[in-house]
Amino acid sequence: MLTCNLEENLITKADFECVGQVAKHCNWEQLCVYIREQTNLWLIPKVGYSLINKIVDNQENQFIKNIWCGSEYSCGGKTKVHFGLKRVLIHASYGAYIFRHGYTDTAVGVVQKINQDSVPAPINELKSIMNEHYKNAEIYLDMVKDYICSIKNEEIIKDAFQFDCKDCNCGDQIREIGIQNRGMFGGNIRKWD
Repeated sequence: MLTCNLEENLITKADFECVGQVAKHCNWEQLCVYIREQTNLWLIPKVGYSLINKIVDNQENQFIKNIWCGSEYSCGGKTKVHFGLKRVLIHASYGAYIFRHGYTDTAVGVVQKINQDSVPAPINELKSIMNEHYKNAEIYLDMVKDYICSIKNEEIIKDAFQFDCKDCNCGDQIREIGIQNRGMFGGNIRKWD
């Protein structure tokens, strides 16, 4: 029988420390599925398989370590920072996990996990949390792309990524980063006359 093991997960449960409450409460089997899914269907289309392959095959190279783990770098006399593709993948995977982990496929169909001591979060709240994590992943990804664009001529990554650096000026990608929207609204309380 032919076995297919094209990919190993690039991140582990320990990498999720300080992101939500994954380290204490997550179902690792489900999270593992979302890590693989987000690597293959979300991250690879955004940065290219060639770059992911370079990360897997050249882990000791300092540029590759910086792309994966993050680093400070100098650009036009300014010190900049990015947090690496690892953090990008963590947020994308957690976003998928938080939205879908409460549902389980059973012999009688998909059911929502409920125990006697908990009430499932409303779908719109889960969607809001998921969207927040995907937005975070996109912000972190833009920071990494900025770094990659600043080192785009290094031999190890030359032609290994599939996004365009033509608008970069020493890695300066312009992106308006707003505050995180937690879905809460406020207002003044007024007395009715």
